[in-house]
Amino acid sequence: MGNLEIPRGGTLCLAKAGLKIGGSDAKDVDIAAPNGAGVDFAIDGVFYHKADAADIPVVVTDEDGTAVSTQAADTTCLYLVLLDVSGNLTTIKGKEVTTANLAAGNASLKWPEPTANTCVIGAVKIVTVAVTFLCGTDDFSKSGVADTYYDLMTLPPHPLV
Repeated sequence: MGNLEIPRGGTLCLAKAGLKIGGSDAKDVDIAAPNGAGVDFAIDGVFYHKADAADIPVVVTDEDGTAVSTQAADTTCLYLVLLDVSGNLTTIKGKEVTTANLAAGNASLKWPEPTANTCVIGAVKIVTVAVTFLCGTDDFSKSGVADTYYDLMTLPPHPLV
């Protein structure tokens, strides 16, 4: 059952987060909502608020909760961005696929699963070309890395590619 189909409760982002690369530290992300007031979100039917913030350090794990692995060269990967009830931002690395297989239709991207008691507010798609990328350590603006940011209400049924 999807988040919006739950008769009581529900977890969703209620405002565009304005997720983007960190303003003064390219390893970080900013929340810069278009309304200038931050992002409102609900977890299990309870409302929360995260004010706009610059240069939020990216704390990232792999889907299984272990330390994040380096994204290989010439791959595409989705990183899910979440908030918890205290407004702490976490990121989950999805499974990377070779960009060539993706382009040929031989592979598809899949969203990583959100962790319990968090709300999806956005995602970052990273495409590497002849370089590796370690989220939380490397700059999102690193040469050979293309980063695309998405503001999300909830986990979409299919990746945005």
